[in-house]
Amino acid sequence: MRKKGNRMLTIVLTSYRNRVSTMDEFFAKAGSQVVSFAIKSGISLASSYAIKRISNFVVQIPHEDAWKIDVLRAKLEDRIDIISNSIDLVRLVAARGNTNLQSTLKLTKSLKEDIDTFDERIEELLEGVTGTTDTKRQGKAIKDVEGYINDLLKRIEEITPFINLSLTTSGANLSSALSKQISPGLLLQASNHVIKSNELFSLQDAAAERVQVGPVFEVTLFSIFYNANSENRVIWKEDMKKAHVTVERLKGGIEVFDYFLNIKQSFDDERYHNTEDGEEEPLELSVPIGSILKIFFSVSGKLLKLEESDQPVLVLKTSDDSIDGKGSVKSNISSTPAKWYAFGAYEKTEVPTSSDDEEEDEDEDEEEEEEEEEEKEKKKKQLETNP
Repeated sequence: MRKKGNRMLTIVLTSYRNRVSTMDEFFAKAGSQVVSFAIKSGISLASSYAIKRISNFVVQIPHEDAWKIDVLRAKLEDRIDIISNSIDLVRLVAARGNTNLQSTLKLTKSLKEDIDTFDERIEELLEGVTGTTDTKRQGKAIKDVEGYINDLLKRIEEITPFINLSLTTSGANLSSALSKQISPGLLLQASNHVIKSNELFSLQDAAAERVQVGPVFEVTLFSIFYNANSENRVIWKEDMKKAHVTVERLKGGIEVFDYFLNIKQSFDDERYHNTEDGEEEPLELSVPIGSILKIFFSVSGKLLKLEESDQPVLVLKTSDDSIDGKGSVKSNISSTPAKWYAFGAYEKTEVPTSSDDEEEDEDEDEEEEEEEEEEKEKKKKQLETNP
């Protein structure tokens, strides 16, 4: 589980480093070292016009109805962005001679026809109500638009598993884009976390300034204490014995995709902490995803000369130039032009319980009794042989 958790964190960070969704990155770059993407589905371009028309329609209707339509619009836009790259990949693999995807091509063609039909219906519907003050016509248009979007979302959700299944079973070689160390299952989980966080983020009435992406990870945090430009003299120091790590997205940030890594120290680490009168407080560290320069993963901390950990370790090289404001370091961790952080799985110290002690005592008593019985048997045999 610890190894799986570290790999999951690696995938999530890799996904946000380039500020695109995991599935989008996976499908957009797959096979890029073999051939270039000369095939385009045209779905994104066609649907973007209808989505833009819906955005214009939203500003003309009451706020309560506009909020629901806008949430559905954002969800549809995300789904189409992801599925269009999937369809591009299916067509690309099929064009390279893979005949196992012919039936999948029929599915993608059917979906494209559904999206084209959606565009035409939205265009026809909105042309009839644009600029009108008739509340009855507006109400009917709102219901129709909501129904059209839900129908298309349902259609996309129905076809997506079949596209993923066909790509998995087709024998298509995607190794040039996907590292062997990355689990496809965890990659899809990371994609699901992205989609869910985007849905939460699109809720305009949500009061929370931050949206958590994915689960909470329990780790031990290390940083480089000294490095004299020699790999043999790298020394790691433990900054937090136990820390909770989350990937979060900030609302109202300067950039649209404002993600950061939030690291909070936990005092529930089986160590003494002087918390009276606020003398010692948990450390907190925020690292913008954009400040991550490199990501490394090792199956053992000992390979990185991190002797304290023999568990899988995730290592980040970060730049301090972009760590300011909301991404500032709220701790006494030293500042350097480039920082290195290592995340190892938190290992809880196993303390023997009273029941364990009792079992050990019982085992010792049984061994002593067996030894006494053996001694008695030896003496008895000696007496019998030497009367």
